[in-house]
Amino acid sequence: PIALFALAASGFQAANGFAFSGNSNGVTQTFAPRVIAPAEESASALHGRRRKRGRWFGRKGKVEFDESKSSSLMSKDITESEVRSLFSLWNNALATGDSRIVAKRYADTSILLPTVSDVPRTDFDSIKDYFDAFLLKEPQGEILEGDIRIGDGWCQDAGVYEFTMGATGDKVKARYTYTYVYEKNQWKIAHHHSSVMPEGIDIAKPIDENEVRGLFELWNSALELDSDAVAKRYAKSGVLLPTVSDVPRSDYDGIKDYFDKFLINKPKGTILESHVHIGTNWCEDV
Repeated sequence: PIALFALAASGFQAANGFAFSGNSNGVTQTFAPRVIAPAEESASALHGRRRKRGRWFGRKGKVEFDESKSSSLMSKDITESEVRSLFSLWNNALATGDSRIVAKRYADTSILLPTVSDVPRTDFDSIKDYFDAFLLKEPQGEILEGDIRIGDGWCQDAGVYEFTMGATGDKVKARYTYTYVYEKNQWKIAHHHSSVMPEGIDIAKPIDENEVRGLFELWNSALELDSDAVAKRYAKSGVLLPTVSDVPRSDYDGIKDYFDKFLINKPKGTILESHVHIGTNWCEDV
């Protein structure tokens, strides 16, 4: 006689679990079920697991975890709601704080064009390297609007998402594109592009060399006024390495404090020799 068993554990799906007896040796053989983690788990549940000796230990105890089959989205055929759930898998991976888990969401041949890095990432090590730093901000994303396309062995989700940085509470809105491919019996990210909303970026007007040198005259004229006027010539994230102080000044108060004393000497500057360089949204005069 053959007995078939189906196993259902809370939060997991089971398959291929059965036992039979009555062979020629009268020996009963049992085949353990293969447990597959669900496509969508809460961030806290995924965060609560840790890898140890090839097994995962979660709130429900020890389970075998076959990473190549970590998603219930095992079929090449996929629906729009299942495409959107692939973002949840990636977002939940962020919540673990483990850059290796995030990097494993990407295909063997993939490219990441990240939000806060100028360097394209095209392999596991470079993708992991990006998330080593990004995960320190404790990001969690939410899709605000998106458009889904599905093809033969590929699908795409593109639109606008917003991240909340748990470490600071800051929110960052960005455009995104995820292109997924069906690889090794699961859907993986082949292309991920993320960029800050362009209308939120300050784009400076073009400037020429004479105008750059004119910026010195604005600063020089402020010396004739007061320390407040001079300090306001510096950017919010500006740094002053002063002439007659060993202390770097990196905020308004520190810069104003330096000029409180320096302006007692009634300084007036003249540029004797200058080299100007101009870039995108920046220029320098040295």
